[in-house]
Amino acid sequence: MEKYSKMNQFEVFHTEYLRPSRTIETVLVKNEYSSEVFFVYNYEGISFRVFKTHLGLINFFLDKLDSDFHFSSKNELDDFLSEVKLAA
Repeated sequence: MEKYSKMNQFEVFHTEYLRPSRTIETVLVKNEYSSEVFFVYNYEGISFRVFKTHLGLINFFLDKLDSDFHFSSKNELDDFLSEVKLAA
């Protein structure tokens, strides 16, 4: 019998608009075993920065520290969220 891994499910449950084309989305990513929250800074639909913690997001804006992950398309972001390994 082959064992396969199911893709994660994810949903945006809060969106904060910084400007019309710049948002911070709070995303719940879950599978049958665990769940995790990520914060996504969407810069004009051309840059998506993903943070594992709210503090990481704040530090990005205050100190220009880098994000945990960076993608240049919505498809790349969606692929990441659907396949990211969640903390147990």
